[in-house]
Amino acid sequence: MAAREFGDLLGLPQALPDMPVSPLVPAYADLRAQQAALGLRHAADGLFPPAPGRPAPTVRFLVLDGLRIPGRGGRPQHVDRALLARLGAELSRTGASSDTASRAGLLARYDAVLAHDPMGLRRIVLYELLRLLHEEPRSPRPEAAVDLGVDPAEASALALAARRAPRLDAARRAAAETLPDAWRERRIRHARSLAAQLPTPLHDQRVARLVARIDARARHVDDLLREADALARAGDPAAAERYLSAAQAAEDDPHALRGLVRTGRRGGLQAEPGRAGVRLVWRHDTAGTDVQYDTAGTDTRHHTTGPDIRHDTTGPDIRNRKWRILRHTAGHAPVPAGEAEAPPPGDGTNSAAVLTFTDTAAPLGERVRYAVLPLDSGRIAGLPLVCADVLVAPEADDIALIDARARVDATWRTPPGARSVEVVRTGPRPGTTAAGVSAGPHGFRDDGLAPGTYTYRISCVYRTAAGRDVRSPGVRVRRTVHPWPDAVTDLTVRPGDTPGTLAVTWTGGTEGEVRLVEWPGPPPPPGQDLPVGGPLPPRLPWPGCGTGGFRPPSGTTANVTALTVLGERAVTGASVRIHVPEAVGALTARRTAPGRVRLTFDWPRAADRVLVRWWQDGTAQERSIARSTYLREGLHLDVTASAARFQAEPLGVADVDVLLPPAPAEADIPADVAVAYTVERAGRFSGRRRVSIRAGILGGAGRALPDLPEFLLVARTAAEPLPRTPDDGTPVLRVSGRELSDGPVCRDVGAAVAAAGIRRPYTLRAFLLGPHARAVRLEDPPYNDLVVR
Repeated sequence: MAAREFGDLLGLPQALPDMPVSPLVPAYADLRAQQAALGLRHAADGLFPPAPGRPAPTVRFLVLDGLRIPGRGGRPQHVDRALLARLGAELSRTGASSDTASRAGLLARYDAVLAHDPMGLRRIVLYELLRLLHEEPRSPRPEAAVDLGVDPAEASALALAARRAPRLDAARRAAAETLPDAWRERRIRHARSLAAQLPTPLHDQRVARLVARIDARARHVDDLLREADALARAGDPAAAERYLSAAQAAEDDPHALRGLVRTGRRGGLQAEPGRAGVRLVWRHDTAGTDVQYDTAGTDTRHHTTGPDIRHDTTGPDIRNRKWRILRHTAGHAPVPAGEAEAPPPGDGTNSAAVLTFTDTAAPLGERVRYAVLPLDSGRIAGLPLVCADVLVAPEADDIALIDARARVDATWRTPPGARSVEVVRTGPRPGTTAAGVSAGPHGFRDDGLAPGTYTYRISCVYRTAAGRDVRSPGVRVRRTVHPWPDAVTDLTVRPGDTPGTLAVTWTGGTEGEVRLVEWPGPPPPPGQDLPVGGPLPPRLPWPGCGTGGFRPPSGTTANVTALTVLGERAVTGASVRIHVPEAVGALTARRTAPGRVRLTFDWPRAADRVLVRWWQDGTAQERSIARSTYLREGLHLDVTASAARFQAEPLGVADVDVLLPPAPAEADIPADVAVAYTVERAGRFSGRRRVSIRAGILGGAGRALPDLPEFLLVARTAAEPLPRTPDDGTPVLRVSGRELSDGPVCRDVGAAVAAAGIRRPYTLRAFLLGPHARAVRLEDPPYNDLVVR
């Protein structure tokens, strides 16, 4: 029994063909991932849900003589598309859930496999069972097959077949599983390398036939390439057709792709490097007019004779197709950079629409060439458009140059991947030697330049994968350095000869026009160049502004700056801060009591304090008062009875360079002169009254009296109120100021009152009249003395 061959235990009717080396299903990796997501061990597990609480179904299936599962009455039934449809209907009745949707999708995938190959699902199950049995720690055993759900009647035969089947390591298994995809996608060179990894001899006849087809296709491509190379050496344009046929048969053949790039149609494809990558532009109607068809195209249907090839003799519709973009770097095979798609018909785009594609993975610093291949159903369908070689070295963009005093400043945006930026300057005269300019990643400052026009070439430096530095061709920009004015170095402002005016002189500013301006806010330091063409502060609007005197408005506080202007360029000079306080207005002084005087005035705007000076008895005094104190308490001063002179002026702010004080406000008060009068009876029993009047300076015995006002005594009946003004009564006594100055005056007023027709009782009251009346105090006697009964 040691020499027992496979099938000895079964007999000829139950003998198995060779075990599958590959599942021979497109995109098998996706199918396997779909099964693993549902927790399935192999494809047969997906034909029925697992038992509650167990990860795998308990129903046994048969696989050696076709894939069968138990049907009604326990009888095996073949797994065909009708069965899958019933399973899907039963699954849909269980309710909607994410697991149900995933299982329904898996059944649809199995249905697609059976539609392509009625035995395809059995091949997948057998392939996966072999993989699982080979992963057992011990040699494949019947018990392990039963654990996987295989019917015990077939477990021993399957275990024996697994022991005789070749074991595939991870690399060979990956090659076997991806081989159909490579063949279906016409990646013949890759398919041939995968086939070389399969075990030999190949007992899987379908895989062997596929490998034979791959070898035949590869030899056919080699023949086409030899013909194409010979035609290319002879300069025959037909070489492009041969390269196209070879590329259609083996789309991953680097020799064929290089030939297409080398012999493709020049023109119609433009390539330009930029920040985002290399941007390709071509017209929708310029590619794919020369179409060739491979008579050995691929059909991915799997049947007993292996994959077959079908081709369409009608050709693709060039009005609505995709393009594959190839990037070719010298010394390397062309590689796909991506695909572009034309707009679908009926969207309003004409057939001559411009298409674009940006290759974001282009190797920096390398010289590359691009080809645009028309595709039909994902396959190469015509000769490509080919552009000229382009250096993948994007230039700096958003370059901005401005000139300043004897220099040029530049800014730009550096493309991603640039290691540095190099700048070379030439000019301003012809024949000037080019000079390098030190530049940073985002700009430079070029100092010490004479007036003139300069040219700058700005290049970005890139490092290739081989470690070689490559410079971009560079962007050339020009900038003119203009002459600049000189700054005013010293600005002198002083009070002018005319009151209320200022005189100004300066030094410097010989190149350009000097303007005096009021600078808003803190003035800039002297010698600062202002932005070219930017707004300048207006000239001083003060009357008489210029090199001579000018008169600033009262209440002005300003920063005056000397600007030197030459064309559109200006430089700041020296500055002075000028303060012209507003004058104190309406100053008045009035005695309010012996030895006390009150000053009133209009507070000047923008002043915090006012200084008051006064002169009396040959001495001078002063007092500073704050605004808040004045508004709250007023201003009261202690004085003597002598005459006094007062002046008030605002105090200027402390942080000014030039203070132009206004004329002080003035006010005077005469000496404290008092006129007193008394009213007495003319006789003990007489009803007449005698008035005695005396004038003198308070506390100033022996001093000469100033000009005194006129004294007027009026009378009115006692039934009326006390007279308030000279017009409220009848004049009964009038004494001139000269008479008062000569000494005391005593007069009898009874006759005058009688003559006025005023009967007793009546009241008397005196008033001072004339220009000096406000400067003299009138002392009235007691009220009872003024009433005559």
